[in-house]
Amino acid sequence: MKDNNLDISYQNNDIILKSMAQEFKDKSLKFYGINVPKIVTVIPANLPSIEVKEDRLDFIFLLEDDTLLHMEFQTTNKKADIKRFLQYDARLYNKYERAIRTVVIYSGKIEEAIGRLDIGSIIYKVDQVFLVKYDGDKIYKELNEKIESKLQLTDIDKLNLIFLPLMGSKKSSDEMAIDAVELAKKIEDEDEKTYMIGALIGISDKFLTEEYKNKLKGAIRMTKIAEMLIQEGKTEGKIEGKVELIIKLLNKKFDKIPELYVKRMYELNIDKLEKIGENIFDIKKIEDLDKYFNEN
Repeated sequence: MKDNNLDISYQNNDIILKSMAQEFKDKSLKFYGINVPKIVTVIPANLPSIEVKEDRLDFIFLLEDDTLLHMEFQTTNKKADIKRFLQYDARLYNKYERAIRTVVIYSGKIEEAIGRLDIGSIIYKVDQVFLVKYDGDKIYKELNEKIESKLQLTDIDKLNLIFLPLMGSKKSSDEMAIDAVELAKKIEDEDEKTYMIGALIGISDKFLTEEYKNKLKGAIRMTKIAEMLIQEGKTEGKIEGKVELIIKLLNKKFDKIPELYVKRMYELNIDKLEKIGENIFDIKKIEDLDKYFNEN
């Protein structure tokens, strides 16, 4: 039976970000040829102008030197991809006004890709990592032996486990994602296991097929991360239901509210939504909603 409460997608944003922050914090990525300062934390990539769910940034990390690392995990190498990254970085700079370094990590099936875009007044380039040169099958075996022997994982071991689904392998990325999660489940430390699985979900969700998403749900069921995802799914459902109710009430009050306001309603937390619900009769014009969107 399908478990509708166990949503492993980016709707579980808080859980995924917490997991990524935990597993990447204070780590260097130089082992993979990414010569940037150590990661401080992951930050939410909330760019309102990105409207299509599939056109999302993967992860944005704050670095020790106060710059940003925009990291993308790719299983395709289309020209449209780098054009999309350019648009993201322009929006990122507009929001944060910090220097941005973009690194694209390609799956083990990709050996080359476009890394530079020259459009005249703008020359845009990204750094690239091709995981095809990493033997995922060998690394899996080494990690399995280490975990089975109850040895402590190094920072590189942890990153290798997270990147395992994208490394070169005789298996597909889908299969390696499941294998990596099953391997992470053997980690004895509960917190480390939870965050590791969360990070694997964050990276794998983008390329997993529906078939393997269902298999992944089965693989993480009965784990702490599954409980967290289910609980957050219930919270998300509660928020969505509240938004839909308030939109219906506002549509009755103002005939039809602009699409911009509909989109912004979905960005509000449950407390602000309840405030709007309580004060709905005091809202005289649609612009009165702005104070709920703008207040801290």
